[in-house]
Amino acid sequence: MRMASICRTNRLPWGVLAALLCLLTPAPSLAEDPAPAAPVVDAVYEDARERAQDIEDDLVGSVTKVRVNSVAVLNLRRARPAPGAEPVLMKASGGSGVIIRYRSKLWILTNVHVTAGHHELQVVTHDGVVRDVELHDSIPEYDIALLKFKDTPKRVEFRGVPVSARNSERGLKPGTWVIATGSPFFLGEDGRSVTTLGVISGLDRFLGGEYQYVGAIQHDAEVNPGNSGGPLWDLKGNFIGINGKIAMSQQLRGVRPTSTGAAFSLPVHQVEAYLKRLVGDDDAEAGYLGVEAETETDDKGKSIGAKITTVDRRSPLADPRAGADAPKAGDVITSLTVKGSLKAIYTASDLREHLSLLPAGQEITIKFKRERRTKRFKVTLADLGR
Repeated sequence: MRMASICRTNRLPWGVLAALLCLLTPAPSLAEDPAPAAPVVDAVYEDARERAQDIEDDLVGSVTKVRVNSVAVLNLRRARPAPGAEPVLMKASGGSGVIIRYRSKLWILTNVHVTAGHHELQVVTHDGVVRDVELHDSIPEYDIALLKFKDTPKRVEFRGVPVSARNSERGLKPGTWVIATGSPFFLGEDGRSVTTLGVISGLDRFLGGEYQYVGAIQHDAEVNPGNSGGPLWDLKGNFIGINGKIAMSQQLRGVRPTSTGAAFSLPVHQVEAYLKRLVGDDDAEAGYLGVEAETETDDKGKSIGAKITTVDRRSPLADPRAGADAPKAGDVITSLTVKGSLKAIYTASDLREHLSLLPAGQEITIKFKRERRTKRFKVTLADLGR
């Protein structure tokens, strides 16, 4: 499987170029002598070969660069000992992670579900060394976990990658080439992460469930169990997301889920929004408004806001002290104001996206329409606790 991934990575750009060149190269005329055209064909072929080689060289260079910061994550649990025996730590599951740099310190990002139920955690770095780590903090709602080295490696060994949406998300669009690295099926536990190549299939995807993926990147770089928590890169080696979910076909009994060609990554801007709090000493908590909404449209079918369908009983809007002026089911939210910045809301996705970036305790002003009246309401996002 690993060899198949490497072959796909190396040969795909050449296949694309070859196909394009076949389409662009004119067929010889029947009235002309084809012999003189041979040098031209050779020149076109040589040019295509050189361009393909340049693409492959750039790709190999990018993969070499990013794999240094890709790690395998080992979830260890104490096995039930025999009577009188000492408990033994055993590998219960595994995943992937990425070494990041924040304020000159090295950390590891992964998924919450990769660390679930652990007694101890370890990572295997690119040099094959097994290193002890611990869970420093997490945002369970959005499947973001931050690990800390127990013995921090030297910066000369690992530079770590910056978490910067401004640099890495610029220009991302469907069709953009992406690279995934990780340890699918434990194949990266020797430190040599598995590399796959694909393109972005869609942006701003939403996946619900125990872990919500809001504004997720959908791509078709091959991702399988064990890739969870691993990084997604662009061809320049910029860190753009954390792989976490795959779309699965109907699972047969006894058959392990595998990639269907649709993988989903947490976007780097969401990670960046929580990073300062994650590395801090206090627990990081996601803000909770506790509303479900659907997109509201006008008579012409144009999206004009997010219509509240339900308000959870734990929502700060449901607090009796909020009063009758608090937004309720049937009201249409048209904007949020956060720290003086106006966030326009045209769809339910817009509302989810903006709320997914806000911590507990954040005060926001909600602008909404009730019947024909426009209202504003200040509220502090709730902390649901762990």
